[in-house]
Amino acid sequence: MNLLIVILSLVFIVGLCIGSFLNVVILRSLSEESIVFPPSKCPKCQHELKWWHNIPVLSYIFLRGKCAFCKEHISIQYPIIELLTGIIFLFIFLKYGFRIDTLFMWVISSLLIVLAGTDIKEKVVFDVHSYILIGTAILYAAFLTFFSLYQIHHLMPEYHLPKISFLINPLTNAVLGAVAGAVIMEICARIGYLIAGTRAFGEGDTLIAAGLGAMFGWYQLIFVLVLSVIIQVLIFLPIFVKGLFVNKEWKTLLLFTIFVIYAAIFCGLQAANIIGNDILYIICAIILAAIGIVTCISIFKGLREHPENRTYLPFGPAMVTASFLMMFLQMILV
Repeated sequence: MNLLIVILSLVFIVGLCIGSFLNVVILRSLSEESIVFPPSKCPKCQHELKWWHNIPVLSYIFLRGKCAFCKEHISIQYPIIELLTGIIFLFIFLKYGFRIDTLFMWVISSLLIVLAGTDIKEKVVFDVHSYILIGTAILYAAFLTFFSLYQIHHLMPEYHLPKISFLINPLTNAVLGAVAGAVIMEICARIGYLIAGTRAFGEGDTLIAAGLGAMFGWYQLIFVLVLSVIIQVLIFLPIFVKGLFVNKEWKTLLLFTIFVIYAAIFCGLQAANIIGNDILYIICAIILAAIGIVTCISIFKGLREHPENRTYLPFGPAMVTASFLMMFLQMILV
């Protein structure tokens, strides 16, 4: 038991340190600086920091959230991302232990945090981060596929895999998921051109959706995207509903309410594995998509008629949050 506590403590510390590095990646990606040089510095006074100013979480507490030199406030982003990364790394290790899966999931989680961080801070998604996420997820799927094939061949040398196994495997699912994510998000984004003359989502969101598709495969991608919409709606809900009431857009309000209720039921049934039949799942998903499209059209018409109500919130953080919820749901149920 003592050894386990030591190992878990070390994993958490590693996560904190990686979180500190992710802060550097986020900020220096936005400032277009190298993540290696120059050494860490205060973003306000540009004074080079000492090593004891960079201890994850503890330095922020001991310095009382202020720079040791100029006494300007340090962003709460630093300890939040450090703690978040440490907790996520710990959960992943508890699930996979000393396996290569842990390393893959640590890398994928780190990339998700960076994508959300830049999007929240400056509403910017860097293509390179998304491409690395897609590549890492596909590489992980390839590892799972070839490792499974190796195990089958090693245990049963004479066994011949059915042809369908080359179509139904993690690698194929990841590739199809990446394509599906990009296509679905791009279609949704371009609907905005038809209705309101502008994209409904940024181009970076399309790449993030492709990354999530590569992570979860095309089948679970729909669930993740629906969950993303629900999360975004919950964040945007007060402003959005107020605008509908002020402009008396009762039709849009009704459609929106139906979509939220149906989406919640759909996600609940999917999470509980109640929808086990593929045909039933596809039918339910098509109905959900149809309601969502009609609702989006109504919303965009309202925005076109009342441009003063347009408030942009990045969709990337909602997708990242949904992916983490999905990851932890899989860890608990599988």
